[in-house]
Amino acid sequence: MPEHALCTFKEMEMYGCPRTAKSLNATMKVLMQSRLFDEVWQLLDEASARYGVELDDVSYNTVVKMACDMEELRAAYRIMQEMEKEGVRPDVITYTTLMAAFYKSGQREVGDGLWNLMRLRGCMPTLASYNVRIQFLINRRRGWQANDLVRKMYAAGIGPDEITYNLVIKGFFLMGEHEMAQMVFGAMNGRGCKPNDRIYQTMVHYLCKRRDFNLAFRLCKDSMEKNWFPSVDTIHHLLKGLMAIRKDRNAGEIMKLVTQRQPSYSIDEVKAFQDILSHGKTGRS
Repeated sequence: MPEHALCTFKEMEMYGCPRTAKSLNATMKVLMQSRLFDEVWQLLDEASARYGVELDDVSYNTVVKMACDMEELRAAYRIMQEMEKEGVRPDVITYTTLMAAFYKSGQREVGDGLWNLMRLRGCMPTLASYNVRIQFLINRRRGWQANDLVRKMYAAGIGPDEITYNLVIKGFFLMGEHEMAQMVFGAMNGRGCKPNDRIYQTMVHYLCKRRDFNLAFRLCKDSMEKNWFPSVDTIHHLLKGLMAIRKDRNAGEIMKLVTQRQPSYSIDEVKAFQDILSHGKTGRS
């Protein structure tokens, strides 16, 4: 498939089809998906001189993303600088891709600089940009600052999505601000954003760690009834907690939903769940 795409691009003139930035970008995307990075670099180098194709913003952003995936962050930054030299203005995708990579690598100063540079140059952050910044703040245990940034999103006319809420909820749990995490969860529906499977997983996981098994049970049941099942480890923790506080009936309800799951759990997983209920009862006698 990638070899065919590259061959087709090289032979387009034979079929009377002029090469364009669009066809170049499509070819690079196929090569990137197959992680043929050397071929992408070569195609990029030859695009103008050999094939007469001038790179556009999509071309540069594709290569910036590739360099970031390869963890060649200096090269990625240089590509952005090259864009500007060639008269192609870096856009919000360029900045967001670079910010995410530099934050992930622990280079906070560069990530912050890109965030500031983006806004200084009149390139307004998108939802994806805010989520990258919020992810960084959460990783630094700065949940309150992340929450403040959500307010700024609203002021800018950008509504948070499920990823935003999941990050902020997790951030408050990590800081030990459990009540605030629950408030954020409760506020979602009122702001037109319903929790998804990942948010339920986050809530149930951290509520179990806090040993708030009653609320964890209610949310887990609600999630399972939507066919969204938390991880096996989280269900283990919840069942053990419910049995420990003598909520056998609640544990039984969770177990019933577990057995109804489609696709079903493995035989070993179901047995492990059942053993928790059996041992919980035996341990009291």
